[in-house]
This record gives sequence, C-alpha cells and structure tokens, in this order.
Amino acid sequence: MRRSSSPLRRLPQVLLVVAASAAAVASPGGAAATLWPNVPEQIARALTSGDALERRLAATRVGELAPETAIRLIQRGMSDPDVEVRLHLAGAAVRLRMPRAGDLVIEWLGEGDARLRLAACDVIRAAPTDRSVVALGRVLGDPDPHVRLAAATAMGAAGLPDAVSPLLGHLDDTAPEVRAEVARALGRIGDARAVVPLIGKVQDSVPEVRKATARALGELGDPRAVSALLLALQDASQDVRVEAVTALGRLRSDDATSAIADLVTASPGAAGAFPGARPSDSAASSNDVREAALRALGRIGSEAAVKALLAALAKDNPAAPRSAVRDALVSAGAAAVPALVGALSAAPSANTAAGAALVLGELKAREALPALVRGMQRGVVPLRHGLRALGALGDPAALPSVLELLGDADPAVRAEAIRAATALLDPARPDGRAVDPARALLVDPATASDEKLALVQLLGRTGSPRAQAALLPLAKARSTPLRLAVIEALGAARAAGTLGAAVDAALLEALDDESADVRLRAAIALSRVAGPGSARPLLQRLTVAAEQDRGALGIALSGALSRADDAGSAGGATDAKAARDASGKGLVHEVAAAIASAPDAARDALIEGLGRMPGQAAGAALARMASAAPIDDRRKIAEALAGHPEAAAALRKLAGDPDPGVRANAVWSLGAAGDKDALPLLAPLLKDPDAAVAGNAAGAIGRAAGRAGQPARAAAALCAALPDARPYVRANALAALTVAGARCDGGAARDLLARDPAEAVRLAAADHLARSGADDDRRALARCAAEDRNATVAGRCARPAPPRAPAAAAEDVVVFVVPFDAGRGGSARDAPAPRAPFALLRADGLMRLGVADRRGELFERGAPRGPIRLTVPAPLVK
Repeated sequence: MRRSSSPLRRLPQVLLVVAASAAAVASPGGAAATLWPNVPEQIARALTSGDALERRLAATRVGELAPETAIRLIQRGMSDPDVEVRLHLAGAAVRLRMPRAGDLVIEWLGEGDARLRLAACDVIRAAPTDRSVVALGRVLGDPDPHVRLAAATAMGAAGLPDAVSPLLGHLDDTAPEVRAEVARALGRIGDARAVVPLIGKVQDSVPEVRKATARALGELGDPRAVSALLLALQDASQDVRVEAVTALGRLRSDDATSAIADLVTASPGAAGAFPGARPSDSAASSNDVREAALRALGRIGSEAAVKALLAALAKDNPAAPRSAVRDALVSAGAAAVPALVGALSAAPSANTAAGAALVLGELKAREALPALVRGMQRGVVPLRHGLRALGALGDPAALPSVLELLGDADPAVRAEAIRAATALLDPARPDGRAVDPARALLVDPATASDEKLALVQLLGRTGSPRAQAALLPLAKARSTPLRLAVIEALGAARAAGTLGAAVDAALLEALDDESADVRLRAAIALSRVAGPGSARPLLQRLTVAAEQDRGALGIALSGALSRADDAGSAGGATDAKAARDASGKGLVHEVAAAIASAPDAARDALIEGLGRMPGQAAGAALARMASAAPIDDRRKIAEALAGHPEAAAALRKLAGDPDPGVRANAVWSLGAAGDKDALPLLAPLLKDPDAAVAGNAAGAIGRAAGRAGQPARAAAALCAALPDARPYVRANALAALTVAGARCDGGAARDLLARDPAEAVRLAAADHLARSGADDDRRALARCAAEDRNATVAGRCARPAPPRAPAAAAEDVVVFVVPFDAGRGGSARDAPAPRAPFALLRADGLMRLGVADRRGELFERGAPRGPIRLTVPAPLVK
C-alpha cells in the first residue's frame, strides 16, 4: 500500500511552525542594497547644484542612503536657501533619528514660513537637545496654534525640567488643543511645580482639556490632586471620568476608594450616565467608566478596595474567560488573598465563591489550597470552577482532591478534573498517583472517546513507568487519533530499563506506518525520549531512507544523538565497549562519515545531531568539517557549535566568514558557547553591514556578559548601538542590556519607548524599563500604556514585568519556518521554506536573526521557557 505524503507537509499539526512573510524568502537585503554604488555621490553632487529643483529631488532621496552618508548630507543641507529642500531634509532627519539634530533647526523657529517652524518642532521632538528645547519656549507664543501645539508636544516629549516654567505660562492658551497639549506635556515631565496650576484646570470649559489635566495629575502622582480628581468623577464627560478614576488609581489613594466603589455599583441611567452626572457626548461608555473604576480599586489594593471588588464578584460571570473584576483582584496581589480566603470560609453566593477561587488560582496562592478544597467539599465553590482554580494553582498537593473527581457523574466536571490533573503533573518529576484512576477510566467502555484522548495525555504527563506500561499496548490502536495521542504520551518522559527499550521499539515501528501523521508524531516522540541505543538504527535508516521520510528521521536522530556519548551509548563502560567492538568505530565517526556522503536532504539533520551530541569529540569533528565545507554546511555547523564551548575557536573563525548567514549563526552561537573573552570579538560586529549579524552580536554580548557577571562591559558596547538605524539592532541591544542586567546613562531607553517608530524597539524598551523601580521609568511606562497607538506596545507597558526564568528553565527547540504566501491570500504554505530569512523572538526578549537551513529549520539551543515565535525577518524591517 502506498504511503501518504511527506510528514513535513503536515507540520502545522504537530510542530512549532510560525509564519514569516513570503517576501522574505526572495529578499536577501534591505532597501539600501538596491542602490548603485555611484548613487550617494550623485545625490551629494545634486544637493550642491544651483538648480533648486535638482536639489529638491536629491533631498527626497537622502533617506534612501546609508545612515552615515545621509546624516552627513543633512548636516550640510539644513541651511539651504530653498524651503522645500530644508523640509525634505528635516523629514529625513526625523526618520533617521539623527543625533543632536535639534541644534541644527533652532534658527528655523524664527522663520517667517510656518512650515519651517513646524518642521523644527518635529525635528526637536525626534532628536531633542537642551538648547533646542529651551528655544521652544518662545515658540509657545507663536501666532499659529499649530506651531504652538507642536512646540508643546516637543517640550513634553523631551521631558526637561527647564520646560516647566514656559509651559505653565501657557496653560491658559486661547486654543483648547494647545491647553490640552500643555497639560499633557507637564504630566510627561513629572515636575511637582505643575500640580497646583493643573488642579485649577480640572474645571476648564473644554472636556478635552479636563481629560488631559486629569491624566497629567495622575502621572504627577501628588496626593494634593485627590480632591480635584474626586470632583472630576462627577464630570459631564464620561471620558473625563475615566481619566479621573484612572488617575486616582495611580495615586493609590484609599481616601478615594468609597467614591470609586460607587462607580462600580451605580447603574447607568437612561442616557448612559451615572446618577448626578450631566449627559454629554463621549467616546467612552458607562461600562468603560466601571471598568476603569475596577482597575483603580485593584491598583489601590487596600482592605476597603478589595472588599468593594469582592462585592462586585456577586454580579460577575465566572464562566467568562476573562473578567475585569477578577483582573482587578489579581492586580491587587497578595493583599487580596486573606479576604478571598475569608470569603470562601463564609457563605458566599456561587458567583462570588467561583470568582474568588479563580482569582486565588491565578495568584498562585498555595496557602489558599485548604480553603479551596473545603469550599468544594461543602458545595460552596462550584466544582468546575474549583477544579479550574486548583489546576491554575500549580500545587501538586492539590492532585488527590482533583483525582477524586475524575469519575464524577457530570461530564463537564470530569473534563475539568482531567485538565486540572494534567496541569498539575510534570513528566520531569514522575508522579504515579494519577495512573490507577486514569487507567481505570481509559479501559472503561463507557468513557467517551474525547475523554480517552485526554486521559492518555494525562498518563503521559505522569512520567510514571506504570503509565507507560499501560500505554504501550495502545500504540497500535486502530483509531488514528487515539494512536497519535498514545505516541505523543510515550514521548513525554524517558522510561527506564527494559521498559525504555520497549518504548523505543514501539516508536521505531511507528516510523514505518503508512500515515504521515503517525510517522511524524513518532519521530517527535523519539527525539524527546529515544535512548542512545536507538541512535545507530536511526542513523542507518536516515542514510537509506526515501526523501519523504528523511525529515521525520532527522528529527528523531537529532534528539537521540543528544543523549548518546561518543561511543553511542550512555549506559556505562561495558555497553560502550560492546558498541565499539560491534562497529569498530565510535558513533561520532559514523555520523561524520555519513555527513560526507549524505544527500542535501539529510546533511542538516546529521550536522544538527552531531552538534547536540555531548563530548569533545563531536565538537572537534564539527570544527574539522567547518574549514572546507560548502556554505550551507558552514551555516549549519556554526549553529551546531553552540553546544560545544570547547570549539569556540572554530566559532570565532566562522564569525569572519564571507557569507552573512554563516556569520549570523556563528555570532549567535558565541552568545551560548563563548565567555567573556568573546566580547572583544563581538563588539565590532555590532556595526556589521548585515542586520542579522549585527543584531545577533548584540544578543550574544548580552548573554555572554550576563553569564560572566560583567554588566558594565555589556553597557559599554550595547549603549553605543542604541542609535543604530536598523530597528532589530536597536531592539536586540535593549533586550541584551536587560539580559545582562545593564543600564545606559540618562534616559536612552525612555527616549526609545516614547519616540522610536519601530514596534519591536518600543516593546524591548518597555521590558527593559519594567525591571527598574525608578520613578521616571514607571512614569514612562504609564504614559506608554495610556498613549501608545499600538495596542501590543500599550499592553506591554501596562503589565508588570514578568519574573526572569532561572537559567535552568531552558530547553532545546526546533522551529520550522513556514512563510505566509501573499499570492495565496495570506495563507501559510504547506511546507517549510529552505533558506528562508527568519527572526525568532525568544521569551527573554532576544531575537535570533538569520537564514533557515536546507529543510527550512532552525535549532535553538537552550531557549528560555516561555512563548517563542517568529516575526518579520530583518531584511523586511525598516
């Protein structure tokens, strides 16, 4: 019977496959790579022409040049007599974030053409200097309100205390847009001198000004503003009320708790306003006011605030995936735990009990476990929600209480119990308590098929030999979904002794199945658990397999080799000697010999497997091959050497390879395998013309310096890279500073968060600032959360910094790059793309950049646990 198609064409079902732009496959370089070598000289010559039209045309093209060349031409042309030329050059300076460009346009602030004055404000906003920001003070009296608005915006963005006095003098500007912007600017600067004058603007006649004033008072964080903000809670505009209650939450004023709680309990009137408020047209709704009030109570986190939130749980829907009330209680943190536990011990409503349980689970409040279990036993906490909470709690001590409900008469409760038990188990810590009840249900004819699949997954998560013994007979089940689930469960944890050999045999047999899905699932399972004794059979299969099977076999072999020593066995000296006697040579030699004669479809799998093998012999074999290997092999060898610190010399050599793909992989691997001695080599590579190489160099510096405990050396190299014109270089420099525990002097990261046009850079800046306790950094994050137009960036700024994973919480990850195809309506292709450019975003914020191998795969050694995804490749990002 004929087999189904190649398993790699079904990857999205079983492997981590993340899409990148299809255009990346065919685009080897950025925009600058398309310019002829003589174009910069032509543009420079045209900018000195006596023909104004020729100079204008040249000025429009300056932004296409390399940043160093463009900045030099902008500096020369800023005094051009033609207004249009200067405007074009100003736009280029803003896009390039040209350092100290603000000083070049100070004289423009007195020009008669309002366009030049506006352009000067934009340039100063993008690249402020002390002199230029002070000079903006006189522009606040400009006759054109648009210029005044732009000046106030630029002064607020600069954040200099010297701007406070001029701004305070224009809080009564005749144009409401300018008054609002002045208030926003004062909030951004954060100077306490602005508090009292701003309190007076809470009663401004224009809602937009009142709204901006309330937000600014919240940013200033001064308790003197509480009374004025309480008054603003009754404003006619719901937009103003949202900002006022949000500001009170930022102030964490318990004096405001009662008034805020009234907003939570009040019912909207006929016009959608709260009682006592005048109706008005607003973008916000009464529900927006209520949700803002809930968030504010969560931020205040006092006993009274938590009590108000608990009361709101009575009308909340515990079945909803997310809830503003529960989110607010979670944000209150540990302060809410005693009240939540107390509620479960009383006689709460079902909604209150369910909501309290879910919040305790999300807070990981293990001390609440007895109260949760008693609440479920008493019937106070609905079983479905209690089980969901126990699963989220993550405490293995909750497992017995969960297992008692595996056989509940209610299918919804049984399903939740299986999910909770699965969540509480970790194959790395074998736990056999769930085996017997799960196995009993699995063999029960009355158990539904979907429950059987979930029970198989549960058995796999136990990591128990008894569970694997129960699963082995099902490895040949007629039901394909059940068989796939069993194979995946067998691959959850390595079995010991003869049982491990039986599992390997069953999975090896599954590699011959007619179903591509079964073969691929078996290959993945083998890659996770196959013993070293399976390496040779897999190597032999790979060298003779049909092309459609090599992808799956390569996955299996690579994982098996990671657990094999140089002799092909991890089972002790006797087994190693037997292996040598049987073959006459070590496994390293066999793999290296196979690489020499293997077709392209198998070479990358073999090189990757050799790189994953422990021991110096594997690293030495890779280093020998690197000197005379073709480009594709060198690229994969540079990636594979990340697991062999003893071969760092070979990586240093590959870091100077003519091919940028090889250099990118070598530099990234030096971040994993190199030590502090690699830093002098990595620092110059921050200026490599290839963005992938430069970006990886930044990441490697952060990792190497972090391991060596040398944040100062990381800062010395990485802070100089923050003005780089390439977004991913800036983003990785920020992420690397975070990884290394380093900071740059001044407000460089805050500046990037506020003004950088690239989403990736602002996200990295948010993560960097979130780990700081400085008031200026907190204010910058609050402004970003409220004002950034990108929802992803605003959300990142609003959330607290996630705890950094310990170094041990890392795992090797295989990623296949399956690009989106714009020609097919944006759908993903059905197979990985060989040599596709990629940008892999790790959980620690670092991006690995480069080109996939000949299978469309990349191997990431020691990726920190957490979300991992591909994003737009570097060649497509400007």
